[in-house]
Formats: sequence, structure tokens, C-alpha cells
Amino acid sequence: MKSLFSSALLGLSLAVFLSPAGAAGHKGPAASLLPACQGDALPSVHCGQAPAAAFDEGGRLWLVFSQHGHLYLSWSDDQGREFASPTVVNRVPEAIAGDGENRPKLVLGKKAEVFVSWTVKTPGRYSGNVRFARSLDAGRHFDEPLTVNDDLALISHRFDAMVKDGDDRLYIVWLDKRDLAAAKAAGEEYAGAALYYAVSEDKGASFSANRKLYDHTCECCRIALDADSADRIVALWRHVYPVNLRDHAIARFRHPAAARKEAPLRASDDGWQVDGCPHHGPDLALSKRLQGKAHIAWFTQGDRHPGLQYGRFDLERGRLDFQQTIEAGAGASRPQVLATDARVFRAWKSFDGQATRLLVSESADEGETWSEPRWIAETAAASDHPDLIAWREQVFVSWHTQAEGFRLLPL
Repeated sequence: MKSLFSSALLGLSLAVFLSPAGAAGHKGPAASLLPACQGDALPSVHCGQAPAAAFDEGGRLWLVFSQHGHLYLSWSDDQGREFASPTVVNRVPEAIAGDGENRPKLVLGKKAEVFVSWTVKTPGRYSGNVRFARSLDAGRHFDEPLTVNDDLALISHRFDAMVKDGDDRLYIVWLDKRDLAAAKAAGEEYAGAALYYAVSEDKGASFSANRKLYDHTCECCRIALDADSADRIVALWRHVYPVNLRDHAIARFRHPAAARKEAPLRASDDGWQVDGCPHHGPDLALSKRLQGKAHIAWFTQGDRHPGLQYGRFDLERGRLDFQQTIEAGAGASRPQVLATDARVFRAWKSFDGQATRLLVSESADEGETWSEPRWIAETAAASDHPDLIAWREQVFVSWHTQAEGFRLLPL
């Protein structure tokens, strides 16, 4: 795919949005970056909030981020050293949720399609709607955004996740409190929220009616999604088990899916009893080599297994093959997992009271054994959640920090 912009525009964008990390391992701090991002700074991958990154099949890195009430899309042909001038996704500004648990989502199609979903804040406490926009011309222009949730009450429809299956069906899954609102109106008890989804079979031109999958999800932890080779969607989320046990659940489904009365498969059993949402969601990657196996990572403060956890879940048998602690320290957070054809990777943050370090480890035997943790970056400033992304067998960690901006760290 050729450049989306003229050479003149590209030259301007490179001058304005040159990566502060440069080519020296992407680890160097940028002392001048933070002041440049204050106030009405121009849209930039370094100044925006909660960027989401993905590679297309040709190796171009795409990035969507939030700034000044808009979402912007940019791209890089040199693995994040330099970025093109951003394109606006939503022309009318909105109150976009821009934190790591509720970040914008980016999915790329096979024919230059770019799909973006996000959550917008609506009036009222913890309320919101799930929004979506698409581009069919490699990000040059975006259609007007649409609202995916068909219930428009001023309640919580938030924490969207998006994935595309092998038949190009586009799924958006989110946490929804319409059933909680109905229970309250009827004077009934209802724990947590519910897991809802909608699907588009026309490349995002429209979405199906909303369908509920499960009741009693935790209210504000991100959902992890992947699609298997049979075009089934696998979802992993924090669930509310009796009484206020905030462990994880996992399920496979395919559209059209009906609401499930039975409990979902239990993905973790750490015994974390807490009357509130930890705001700390899990991650999921389906094995490329073992059919029906899911690599999962999560955070818990349960009595049985405190800290960051990794497990390999057998979707056919409905149970964990095994579980191990990644790091048990109080400063460890935000574990991510990614599977390639040859290896499985983990990435997470660890705060020692002064600085936050980004650590990784990898496995060549589908999670049976792991390398020693390796420190690849650090920051003394605030930082976003890390994210593992890959192009073919090359794996990177995408990380945004307040002082250094956006960095793409090769593993």
C-alpha cells in the first residue's frame, strides 16, 4: 500500500511529529516533549491519550489516539520512528473515554478498511455509549460515527472491545447496565453489569440488534477478545461470582448467540472477594499451534494466587491446564499476552516506588516454560498500559508515557 499523503504533507508531518525516541532502541527520554504537549498542542501520537496500534499485512503501523475530543488516525512505515500527519476520525468533538481500561480500539480490514470503536461519556455518573466509525479508503476519510448500543438510556454502555473473524464479520462486545437498571426499577437485586454484543456483516455500514450473552460481569474491567479458526469469538472478562468474588470467566460464541442462563466457564479461581470493580481487566491470545487452547493473563489479589497471573486454558475441556504467577509484587500491573506461530510473549509493568519498568518474557513451548523477565524500558512519569502487537513473527510492545510519548519497542 502506497503513502496516503502527498510528499509535501508527509514531509511536514515528519518534521512536526518526529518520534522523540529516534532509532536508538526507542528508549531515550524526550525532555522537550511534555511542554510541547500542554494546552492546545497539535494532534500528535505523542500527545494523545491511550493510543491503540496495529500492523497491516504490508508492515505499516497504524495508530489511533484521542486528543481534544477527537480521535485521530496516523501511520508509520518505519516501525514508529516517524508518523504521518493525523486524520480525524470524528469531526464533531465528543467526551471520549481515554484511559487504558477503556481505550479506543483499532481493527484493520483486508482491503484498506480501517475500523475504530470507542466509548463516549454521556450525562450521568458512569454512563456512556459505544461508538464506531469506519474508513474504506485506508484512513483518508471516515464515515459519520454511529452508536452501537440500541438502548440509549443514560446508563453505562462502556468498555467496548472489537474483533474481526475470518469471514470479515466485525464484532463489538461491551459491558452494559440496562439489565441492572431494569432490576432496580422492579425492586430486584442485580450484581454487576451484563455482557452484550453486536455484529456487522457489511464492513461496519450497520450493526445487528444488541444481544446479551451473560449477566453479572464486573462493571469496569476491559474485555479481551480473539477469534478462532472456526470463526468463533472467544471473550475473557472479570465476572461477579457469589458473593462478590471478582474472578474471570471465558466463553466462545458465534452470531447469532442467545443469552446464556448457565454460568460461563470459570477461567480463574483465585478467591478475590471485593465489593467493587478492580478496574484491571485481563488479556487473551488463542494458541496458533494448539487447537482450543487460550493463553490468558490477569491481575488478582485473591488469597490463593495474589499478583499477576498467567494460565493456559483448555476451551474444549473447560479448565485451566496450569497457572503460574508472573509477578507477585504490589507494584506489578497490566499483564498482556500474545501468541505467534512459534512463541508466546508476556509483557507487564512494575512500579518500584520511583519508576515504572516495562518487563517481558517469552515461551517457546506454548507456555510450559518461560524465559527470565527482561526489562526493556522505564519511565519516572505517568504511563499507559503496554500492548503487545506483531507483524508476522516480529513482536513489539506499544507503550505511551507522559514524558517520552509513544514508543514501539521491538522484542
